[in-house]
Amino acid sequence: MAPPDDEAPPADDPPDEGTPPEGSSTEPPPEEGDVLGEEDPVDDPEGDGDEPTDETRVPKNQVARIDVTRDLVFPVVGINYYNPGFGACRDDCEREHHGIDIMTYGWKGVPIVAAHAGTIRKVRDDREWCIVEVKAPDRWYTRYVHLNNDSPGYDDKGYECLLPGVTVGAHVEAGQIIGWVGDSGNAEWTPPHVHFEIRMPNGFPVDPYKSLKAAERIRFSRVGPSNGDPIVAAAQIASYSYHSGSGVVNVMATTDYEALRSGGFSTLNLSGPLLLSDPNFLSSVTSDMFEQLGSSRVMIVGDGLSQAVIDQLELRFTIVERTSMPVAMRESYVEPDTGAIIEIPEPEPSPFSLVVVGERSELPEDMGNDLYRMAERMQTTVFEGTDAAGRVGRDAYQGPGRSGSRNVLYFQTGDTYTKIRAKEAPETPPDYGVIVVEAERVTEAAITFLRSLADLPVMPLWR
Repeated sequence: MAPPDDEAPPADDPPDEGTPPEGSSTEPPPEEGDVLGEEDPVDDPEGDGDEPTDETRVPKNQVARIDVTRDLVFPVVGINYYNPGFGACRDDCEREHHGIDIMTYGWKGVPIVAAHAGTIRKVRDDREWCIVEVKAPDRWYTRYVHLNNDSPGYDDKGYECLLPGVTVGAHVEAGQIIGWVGDSGNAEWTPPHVHFEIRMPNGFPVDPYKSLKAAERIRFSRVGPSNGDPIVAAAQIASYSYHSGSGVVNVMATTDYEALRSGGFSTLNLSGPLLLSDPNFLSSVTSDMFEQLGSSRVMIVGDGLSQAVIDQLELRFTIVERTSMPVAMRESYVEPDTGAIIEIPEPEPSPFSLVVVGERSELPEDMGNDLYRMAERMQTTVFEGTDAAGRVGRDAYQGPGRSGSRNVLYFQTGDTYTKIRAKEAPETPPDYGVIVVEAERVTEAAITFLRSLADLPVMPLWR
């Protein structure tokens, strides 16, 4: 059934006619009398709780079905599942479900990203509901409902759900974090999820299932043991990136590495694996990796290694070069028109460092500029001449499991999770460890996601 004629779109926002917007494959949209006004959709504008459905019953006021596959980035980056649910009964079949519920196995705090570039069309944050809508350049828009409004570890509606910059009219990129999975609104008594919708410019809802199935997934891996030992993390990445071994190995002191972690340095470009060492002695982890990689030559990066360690290396390898640390970014610059000296603020420490595995030439267009901007914010290393094989660390979509304790925070620290009671949450939370992306597979959306992840407070998962 189509909605009644009095729910046609307002005069200043008429329905599209003829050819659908570029980027979609769809049947022609319904006639003007069959579409919904932008402000008057048939279903509850706040979305839908995850209530049981009776497949033998039919909701009232069913909307016309339009076959659409939009070009999207998948809106949840983390553990999730979903099923077809568009058109299901809601409120005892008084209305139908106009979206897809993306579930996260009971976990709150999973990142939600903009599924496409555009502007923030509408927001709601009234301590009860948390909703964001993003309008694409072709005026189609997506809705994200039930975003988190609880303090991490609790169910108190005490969290400012709208992230910095998520305001009406603000521009967002595909993959930018716009919120976290929660249970705000009428999902308070259901498992945490995000109710996701796609709507035409006039407000008419379309089934997002096909678009979600075809959506680009943001891919990366998290590396590093729970104790945060960078020596172990470096060995893991070296073993993965140079699966067949490497005749030359780069060695850096952990003190120099930690200095890089503070941000503000240019990208570290290497043509072989990077291993770390305590400034005063070689650990067994690093020594074992020399053997595994079959290395015969060493390049020393930075000047943090003691002479005793350098002597140890010279007994076993040919030291072919000693290179300096990456160049520090400028602390100020001269404004060309006025001659004024503009101070560049010191960057906040990033909650993770980034490793790019593969040739720079394999990166998407303009990604080099993106890496430069990211290096301003976080320690970024590019390994070239790699032969990566297998897997490393933990995939972006792997969570801590399907069960967890109440009022406990699960921090994603490298390839595991650190559990801390909510009431004992530290002032400085654990960081994410090292994030690894492959040059030939990384996308603009993934880089956008990582940039926004670096700029936000570390968010744990909890139940």
